[in-house]
Amino acid sequence: MNITKDSKVSDVIAAHPGAAMVFKRHGFFALMARLQKGTKDETTLGNACAQQGVDVNKLTQDLQAACQSASGGQPQSASVETGEIVINKKMKTTEVTNKYPAAKKIFTKYFGAGCFTCPAFGTEDVAFACLMHNTNADQFVKECIEAVEQEREAKAASS
Repeated sequence: MNITKDSKVSDVIAAHPGAAMVFKRHGFFALMARLQKGTKDETTLGNACAQQGVDVNKLTQDLQAACQSASGGQPQSASVETGEIVINKKMKTTEVTNKYPAAKKIFTKYFGAGCFTCPAFGTEDVAFACLMHNTNADQFVKECIEAVEQEREAKAASS
């Protein structure tokens, strides 16, 4: 995905979940909180930057760099979906919940329902979130994987 000032913020996040961290580093906490709630938003990068007083060129450069490094220099669409559930302590919280929505119930169980609107959500990795909530990270990851497996089994059984 080529990221320009005319790109919609929601499209960038959908294509590159790790981009949420870049937006938060640039101060877009309220916008990220709205998007995390599932709010439909048509805001372009240019409009968002104008509202926040952020340099759109710097933001697009940072987003391009983050998206390229996250995909190993290859477009993320080039990766092959293997069906393997990959959740680990180094993943960003939004990366887990965007890729595996079933894991949200484990986040709510350990961190509370408000964790998804917290300004820190998405800026921290799972290990740090667990540390901040006095939660065993290994157990947390295990339960997230189990929740995703259970959801997949339930879908397979209903097919």
